[in-house]
Amino acid sequence: IIILKVPAMPKSIAHQVTALYEILQHEFALLPTGRQLPAYRALLKKYGCSRQTLSRTLQLLIENGVIYSEERSGIFASGKFTSDLYRILFIRVDWCCEHADRFSEAIRREISKRRNFHYIELRYPPQNCDSFLEQIDKSSADLLILWPEELSFTSLQRLSSLQLPLILFDSGIMLPNAAILDIQEELAGMMAAKYLVNRGHRRIALAITEPKGLTCRKKINGFMDYLYLAGIVPHVIDIELSGGEASQSASYEFFTYWLQRNRVDFSACFVLSDYTALGVIRAFQDTGYQVPKDISIIGCQGEMAGERSQPTLTTIIFDAEKVATVLATGIDEVFAGGTFGIRRIPPILIERNSVISLPLVKASPPSG
Repeated sequence: IIILKVPAMPKSIAHQVTALYEILQHEFALLPTGRQLPAYRALLKKYGCSRQTLSRTLQLLIENGVIYSEERSGIFASGKFTSDLYRILFIRVDWCCEHADRFSEAIRREISKRRNFHYIELRYPPQNCDSFLEQIDKSSADLLILWPEELSFTSLQRLSSLQLPLILFDSGIMLPNAAILDIQEELAGMMAAKYLVNRGHRRIALAITEPKGLTCRKKINGFMDYLYLAGIVPHVIDIELSGGEASQSASYEFFTYWLQRNRVDFSACFVLSDYTALGVIRAFQDTGYQVPKDISIIGCQGEMAGERSQPTLTTIIFDAEKVATVLATGIDEVFAGGTFGIRRIPPILIERNSVISLPLVKASPPSG
């Protein structure tokens, strides 16, 4: 615990100084001894504060031993608090993805409750995970959580050799000595397919949001495999988006155009994202279809029951809060000398009114 020695300061900036101190103390306390800080102007630009606020904050950091100043050389990190904190580094892809952002926020919030943990999130450019990971070494953190979308065998080998506690988040990848947190994306796809089949649907479509993303591919595989075993070949519609989940507006525009030029020969559709599904529902409604009377939609990734929920959308949800709690608890155990192992958290199906009642039809066995 760092006890602040706060000298008298103008009340007008006291709150700003306190807030900035909390930010800089966490960042600078983790730097190795002697690491030079950015220039004064760079700090002003980065944190968007006044010169007076930054000056008072830096003075407090010096007085409390977080940093020290050398005349004509600059300001440097003391490194004296590094051993008191465990650095938790979470790495995920940098794209517009409501599903991933919800997990990021829940994990940050849960891990930040631990006073001896310092949580950092870094995002790698899409399709550029390997070169980004080349910059990560054992000194980067005390524990690494990696949520990869694309990862080469070379990067896997390198991660194995780092001797850094590693948790692979929802990747389907297994490495020696690496822990695994699996939110079972394949099961979500299977649950959606089973739900539709059990309610009599045999003409089923799959609307693909992000075909290159690992998490989407896992849902697609589970959905397709279940339907194939039931003797059903789904109609596949590629929404032609990449770099993250589709927004409602993008999916609405695509499906409005698609519906004007194609015949709807399916009675149910699985959409990989709830945000996308809401756009699809709106497109059907605006082109003269009734949901769920004419078409049934089932979504995924968790538009939880609440004010924003679409009453006609049955959905498969991933409980981000539960995932964050399981993850943080496992990290506690790792630093206490235990093991994380493999932890699986199944998705949940929230049924609303999206599926029409059809006579059950016995599925034909798959050919071959």
